[in-house]
Amino acid sequence: MNKRNILFLLLAAVVSFGALAQGHKNLRITEVMTAQDSTQYGGTTTGWVELYNSSYHAYAIEKMFITNKKPEELFTQANRDAAYAREKVRDNDAVLRYLSEAPLKTGVYMIPRGDERNTNLGEHGQCVFVADGQIQNGTFHLPFEFVPGQANYLAVYDVNGEMVDQVTVPASLKAGQSYAIKAEGRLPLEGTEHNGDFEVRDGSSIEKAITPGNFNTRIKNENVEKFHQHDPYGVIITVIAMLIVFSALILLYLLFKVFGYVSDKSLNKNTAPAVTQAVETPASTATAEPEAGEEEIAAICMALFQHFNAHDEESGVLTFKRSGSTAWNSKEQMMCPAPQRK
Repeated sequence: MNKRNILFLLLAAVVSFGALAQGHKNLRITEVMTAQDSTQYGGTTTGWVELYNSSYHAYAIEKMFITNKKPEELFTQANRDAAYAREKVRDNDAVLRYLSEAPLKTGVYMIPRGDERNTNLGEHGQCVFVADGQIQNGTFHLPFEFVPGQANYLAVYDVNGEMVDQVTVPASLKAGQSYAIKAEGRLPLEGTEHNGDFEVRDGSSIEKAITPGNFNTRIKNENVEKFHQHDPYGVIITVIAMLIVFSALILLYLLFKVFGYVSDKSLNKNTAPAVTQAVETPASTATAEPEAGEEEIAAICMALFQHFNAHDEESGVLTFKRSGSTAWNSKEQMMCPAPQRK
């Protein structure tokens, strides 16, 4: 493999790091309601949970797990089976087996396959699961219900049994209120209980709006506010932008120089022997051939003279000879001659 291919492979690897860095761990629990207010939602009191894709590309959430069982409960259930202990599998494998084999009544729900149009979350997409215990109603219905008046735990596991996100809804949450990511906050680290980043919403204002299936309802951008505080005249952001642009141009210049150098080296390496041979061959043949004599020179001169003087000069005068009779005034010329007898 030459240097050019190695450089292209390294460049492709660097570009692919961004795609590999985003995966199922970007699926976040952003809002939970344990019980709806029957006066506001048409008589239903069923709770729901909102999941949010915080990445910049789409991926399917099918075969992932949603459960209201805490990790210690899952490990306890998984370790009860002697087969898990004998095989000495990893914790994630044990949990994955339990999640996959657990009956629905245990509070574990595997998002089914076959509904790719709805379970394939797009960039910054959301979906809402209803905790009504009625999975026969569709893909987005959980096999368990939240219990109002007590703390409700909720966790999401990846297809390999690894924890993706978890949250504990406080027992003080009333009916008609939701437990959601703060409107002015950032998404917390994945896989951690981020109760400090949540707040109670009651729908009393735009800051406290309850928005199932619509996570992007922030009233202002915290990054813009920070820049306005630390850089009111935009000097820092201007310098940063110029540095980024010129750094990108310098990097492109260096890349083109490296690629050009490698290409020149490879071309010179492939064409140098042929050029040497082409130059040396006429020199060797020219010294070996004898010089032309007087007879050969005279023959060449005569051949050139005959070539350039091959045609006689014409007068340029056209002569037409007229006939006394034509087919028009002498019809006998149009008759076929009579056959001759032999």
